[in-house]
Amino acid sequence: MSRLVQYKITNAHARLFAPLFAPLCGLLLALLVLQPWQSQAGELTSWLELQAKGEFGWVQHSEQNDNLAAWWQRGTGQLAINEDRLTTGPLLAALQVNTDTAWSARLHLSHQQAQDDASGVTEAWLQYQPLPFNGYRLKARAGWFYPALSLENTDTVWSSPYSSTFSAINSWYAEELRAKTLEFNISRPGRSFASDHSWQGVLGVFRGNDPLGSLISWRGFAIHNLQTRIGGRIDFANYPSLRRFPLDLQPDWVEPFTELDDHTGFYSGVHYLYQQNTEVRWYHYDNRADPTVFRQGQYAWLNRFEQLAFQQQLTERLRFVSQWLDGKTEMGFKTVLVDYQAAYLLLNYQYDQWQATVRYDHWQQWDRDDTIGDDNSGRGHSWTLALQYQLSEQWTVLSEFSRMNSHQASRGQWQNWPLQRNFYQSQLSLVWRFD
Repeated sequence: MSRLVQYKITNAHARLFAPLFAPLCGLLLALLVLQPWQSQAGELTSWLELQAKGEFGWVQHSEQNDNLAAWWQRGTGQLAINEDRLTTGPLLAALQVNTDTAWSARLHLSHQQAQDDASGVTEAWLQYQPLPFNGYRLKARAGWFYPALSLENTDTVWSSPYSSTFSAINSWYAEELRAKTLEFNISRPGRSFASDHSWQGVLGVFRGNDPLGSLISWRGFAIHNLQTRIGGRIDFANYPSLRRFPLDLQPDWVEPFTELDDHTGFYSGVHYLYQQNTEVRWYHYDNRADPTVFRQGQYAWLNRFEQLAFQQQLTERLRFVSQWLDGKTEMGFKTVLVDYQAAYLLLNYQYDQWQATVRYDHWQQWDRDDTIGDDNSGRGHSWTLALQYQLSEQWTVLSEFSRMNSHQASRGQWQNWPLQRNFYQSQLSLVWRFD
């Protein structure tokens, strides 16, 4: 009982304590920049490690109309910034606590200008990893975290080493996918068995991700790098269909990490690695929500999906990464029924201090319900080009360009709003890191 009470207090008061995290992140970054560290990089003490990453730069956007503003500004745009501006962030920090036992703990913090200057915890977990047994490795962790779905978001605090923005799939995960989770993992490393093949099995059970699917049902997929903090809220446009029956109870916001129906969801996954060059990850995710439950101002959304991630080291300098997602979500008494798919292809080339990335994203939603005046269909694709030059161990210059073509039927709920639109975004940033 005490654990349940503790979880409820933490989630209910997350926004109250959120302002404390911005000064904390700023203080950590200031100390790292100014302090001439003498110890091993990232190691504060023998038991405490710190990693940090931040972006500072200029973003230029092609669309500056109010109705095409970013979703978190109550518009229908699908890029996080719709104006020319200087940006600071996201600012990211990771704390790793090690012990002399099989136990460890990790905390991820984030601060960003978008979404209410949102600051807070994005992941936090306790991990148990004993010594290998007959060559097999066991691991368990409990807390709030992403399942290991992505082969793109492998850098500090679930950021991407390839570009500033994430793919459409992982942008959605960053917004709406995390939960209070207990995860078990068993792996068979190839080197322990004189084999080129490594395998890993993953099983997780979770609560607190019932509203998953709200954003992509109305706004559609988006391209950005914003990670919702635990206990956070995401605003989106106040669509006219949400002001009338049968959707009049649905708010124009979502608090995605909320438990509403007391059902336990689960996910399962298999990882395969061949000679450190080829990697495949398959996952099935099911939040097992009751879509008819309405509590705390939100509906539960039944959401199930399959996803496949693939990575191939083509040459010493050239890498290929891709991901595919196929799922469906339901809310109410079949009031909203949406099938969705998304995929991306990414090529990354590295030469000395230079790194170049090209990524192509494609996504689509199909409206399967009979609710009049609330068409949730949508489709789109985008190209992202990123060029990075490493100035030093801590500083990198990044130039990035994104072009998105988007068609969202939900924009037609307003007279003369464009269903189809092209968005362009350019940015020039300094990326700072410590690890």
